[in-house]
Amino acid sequence: MITLLHGEEEFTRSEALAEVRAQVLNDPGLGDLNLAVLTGPVDLRALRLETDALPFLGGQRLVIVHNWLSQLASELGRGSASARETAQALADYLPTMPESTHLVFVEEKLIPSNHPVMRVLQDMVSEGKAHIRAFTLPSKARERRDFVLRWLRDRARSLNVELDPQAATLLADILGTNLRLLNQELEKLRTYVGAGGYISPEAVHQIVPYTHEASIFDMLNAIGDRNPRRAVRLLQQALQDGQHPLQILALIARQYRIYIGLKDLAEQGMRPEEMARRLRIPAWTVRRDLKVAQRMSWAFLERVMQRLLETDASIKQGQMDADIALQLLVTGLSMARGK
Repeated sequence: MITLLHGEEEFTRSEALAEVRAQVLNDPGLGDLNLAVLTGPVDLRALRLETDALPFLGGQRLVIVHNWLSQLASELGRGSASARETAQALADYLPTMPESTHLVFVEEKLIPSNHPVMRVLQDMVSEGKAHIRAFTLPSKARERRDFVLRWLRDRARSLNVELDPQAATLLADILGTNLRLLNQELEKLRTYVGAGGYISPEAVHQIVPYTHEASIFDMLNAIGDRNPRRAVRLLQQALQDGQHPLQILALIARQYRIYIGLKDLAEQGMRPEEMARRLRIPAWTVRRDLKVAQRMSWAFLERVMQRLLETDASIKQGQMDADIALQLLVTGLSMARGK
């Protein structure tokens, strides 16, 4: 059997690999005696030494190869003759591989359908000799967010807990599309509420260490929406929760640097999905923040950055009480017209 696990979503891909490993190496007494792990680039002769070897004491042999097919795809795209020869030789070999070996290709990128190995694997799938699984998130921000919320509900059910819809939304707001981190926090919440328990928004606030930033996120949205009353109320809440004034100031500054980055990339004609990757921010926040950024002139953004520097200096030098300095800053930013 040959399995291809490919795509950028690391957590579910690694879970699938763990499942294959548990199924094939199901004799704990043998440990890893029937396991070989290779990382691309791989010499085809070295691969065949591992895949053609007989399993120890019967059973099956598991050979895992990381990120070789995507390297070959990159070289093929550059017109490499040696890569084309290697890919074709590998494709020719795979249907002849011993049935006692389970070969798993694990790729962080999607393998294109015109890859010689992919074409062979697709034929083998129809014969029941191969299995292909893609691990991706939806490209559109709204669809990606809906996917995460569905995943959270399903994951909570598998952990035997009930997840409040508002708690799920809060987790998605805080952690974005990082499924590994979402799973980690969900397991902590399960421990907190117990098997069969109910995860409320209050439990998320108590257990998840990123909820302070979530309230700051809401405050930044209020500033962007030009709602000074809500922005100041959320600021006061964050301060009462123990958030340090300079941490809040740093998050405000970071948000305006994101606005600057989005405005610059938009003027270069870049698509929102690529902006998210370039700036390393959740894709579902891009369109909202981009609308805010495009209302701001470059002169206004320059004044904001200067105001942030002045606020930072006044707090650190003791010229003004930190809470008052932040309230003045937040009020001014949320009332500004951006011109």
